[in-house]
Parts: sequence; structure tokens; C-alpha cells
Amino acid sequence: MMKNVIWATPLYEFLKQCQASPLEKIVLDCGAGGEQPPLSLFYDFGFRTYGLEIAQDSLSQASKFCRENTMPLNIFKADMRRIPFKNESFSFIYSFNAIIFLTKKDIARTIAEFHRVMKPDGLCYVNVHSVDDPDKTPFCKTSFVCQLLKNERFAHFEDDEADDYFTKFKIIRKTKSIIEKATKQGTLKQAYIEYFAQKK
Repeated sequence: MMKNVIWATPLYEFLKQCQASPLEKIVLDCGAGGEQPPLSLFYDFGFRTYGLEIAQDSLSQASKFCRENTMPLNIFKADMRRIPFKNESFSFIYSFNAIIFLTKKDIARTIAEFHRVMKPDGLCYVNVHSVDDPDKTPFCKTSFVCQLLKNERFAHFEDDEADDYFTKFKIIRKTKSIIEKATKQGTLKQAYIEYFAQKK
């Protein structure tokens, strides 16, 4: 029985695709920290889980979650641009709302790393900001994004621009989502391009 409800709708679709795969149930989350790590969803379904997190605050939150829920998700401090695992270590890899903090050059480098550590026919999921996303605000100079990732603002992509990162993958599904949320400050608009891809 599922214990956790994760507010990351695309990961339920990714989980469904992973469940249907004949590959070993081993998954890596790149950007895995926070108060309720999405890896817990995969853990509940019997996956061996591993996660990378570069921001210490987010890592501490994830560690607290793991302790309080007796859930060994194996999340540790590392950089997704240089994944510290051997070639073909994972069947499934995802980065939900995390790769978006990188520069375009580093996103390309990270997806190449995904390909390296994925098993043949492995599956991955990533989402990037669309040019239709209105948030062009620079990051705070003291944020982990500026300090650790050397990035000043979100990268925004034309509809087919990020396809170039997936030349060694088969794109299974690509979706552009424009979301409007009611908040205390007014309506928040977000626009993403999501990729579900399989290693060739």
C-alpha cells in the first residue's frame, strides 16, 4: 500500500513506465533533497533508491525525513554534473524541478552523465523551463544556485531546443505544460517542457 503522496504529478507517470520495464528496479534522483523526497514514492514500490543533492539545507531535510520514516533512501551530497557512479549503474534516472537550476551548458553535461550511468534501454525523466515561463528573475547572489552552480537565472528553452540533448536517447514522450496556480500573491504562471526518454 502506498504510504506517501508526492506533489510531483509527472513522477507517477514515470513510475508507471519504470514499473512496466523489465530492467532491475534501481533508480537515481538527481536533486533528491527536501522535506518529502520523491524517492519515497519509488521506495514504496520496491525500488532500490539513490539520490544526489548539492544543497546542504535540502540534504538535511531529506536526512531528517529518512530518519523519521525509517526509510533508507540513500541520498547523499553530490553534483549531478559529475555523477559519482560507474557506467550503467541505474535502470532509471530522473530530475524533477532540479536540472532547471543549471545553465544550458551544464544541463547538456548532466544529460550526458545520465546516459553514461544508465543501463541500455534505461528510462529517464527531466523537465526544463519553456520560454513561455515568465520567471526571468535573477537568483539571489547568496543562493546555492549562484554559489554552487554558478548560475544567475533559470535557463529557458524554445519548444524543440532541448531535443539536441537527447540524440543518444529515444524520446518516448515530450510534453509542454503551462500551469496557472492561485497563490496569496495572485496567479502564478509556470511553463515547462518535460522529456521521457529511453537510452538507445
